Amino acid sequence: MCAEQASVEKPREMKPIQILRERRGGIPKELVERSRRQAQTHKLLRATLKDSPKTVPEIARITELPTHEVFWYLMGMRKYGQIIEGEERDGYYEYALKPEEERRE
Repeated sequence: MCAEQASVEKPREMKPIQILRERRGGIPKELVERSRRQAQTHKLLRATLKDSPKTVPEIARITELPTHEVFWYLMGMRKYGQIIEGEERDGYYEYALKPEEERRE
């Protein structure tokens, strides 16, 4: 009897998030794609700011992104302590990456 019970597998208990994902059919492809694009944009902005501080128009020109989009991402990065706002130049503030040891992520 013990051998029979050992061979029968217990159903795996699912966590609530797993149950919800299963009911909804998984993570929507649009959400996965948007998340991927945002990660790529953050990486692009960090690479652009790696060498020296730049203004929003300079970053937009280099990355070929619209200025309003660059500004939106920069404000998010600033909120989470990834960049700092510097001096004002030609009516625009310069933005630079925060030194690695000072970042709070």
